[in-house]
Amino acid sequence: MEVNDIIVAISQKLQEVFGSDYEKYVEQLPEDVRTPCFLIQFQNLEQKQQIGKRWRITTLFNVKYFPQNGAVELANMSLKIQQALKEITLFNGSKLLSTGANSKPVEGILHNFMNFNFFLQEVEAKDFMESLEQHQPLKGDE
Repeated sequence: MEVNDIIVAISQKLQEVFGSDYEKYVEQLPEDVRTPCFLIQFQNLEQKQQIGKRWRITTLFNVKYFPQNGAVELANMSLKIQQALKEITLFNGSKLLSTGANSKPVEGILHNFMNFNFFLQEVEAKDFMESLEQHQPLKGDE
């Protein structure tokens, strides 16, 4: 799994819930931005080793919302965005739950911070036997 898989899943979920009336951008806004829109930004990744060869991965995303009708719209959208993104589905069918979701309006833009956590398991490469040939003489071939 890659961070981009989570970004795609967030974008798909926003499309599913809010429809095509809301543009979705990743990492930065273009100069000709149309509102209302979302900007999905990856903020942070933390990994902690667990027992064995497992790693707990915590990712932080900021899903910014740029309103069309000003600050009045931000309060209503805060809960809607958090509810929409409480669970996302990755391309491989795995589901991720958001944790630690919080929203904060800053200068007319709604910042929605949320973590998507998962575990990775290191898999050791296994050495298989090389090919083995066996020749069995048939009766009468001796």
